[in-house]
Amino acid sequence: MRKGQAAMEFLMTYGWAILIVIAVVAALFAMGVFKLPTGGVAPCSPCFAPATGIAYKDHGAKQISIINGRANEINITRVIADGNVDTFTGGVIVAANGDVTLNLTNIDLSTQPSTQVIIEFIDLETGIAHNATATLHGA
Repeated sequence: MRKGQAAMEFLMTYGWAILIVIAVVAALFAMGVFKLPTGGVAPCSPCFAPATGIAYKDHGAKQISIINGRANEINITRVIADGNVDTFTGGVIVAANGDVTLNLTNIDLSTQPSTQVIIEFIDLETGIAHNATATLHGA
């Protein structure tokens, strides 16, 4: 075998391999594998501590949705944010593992880039008062 033929076979073999690798990378790029996640900051960080049994669901300028992950019903009595307080007369009862959207009258969650929200509630089985704190971003 001549040197020229060996060199040509070497280039052809590795040339096809390089071409296949380029095609695979182009396909992955087209599918968006290399794109960075968008959307900015998470809606809450940190969210409610797992020990409270309250989970963040969603929020808007004048409302917040939460999930009661506790085994007992709870009675939400107050929501506090930026020194403003919304008190729910008689409270808002949330079933065990249920969710609720609280409409806020005195609190606007869209006024600051991030707002610390405290939800005060009573476990209806034990009668013990608790609170859950989260920092919400945007609205």
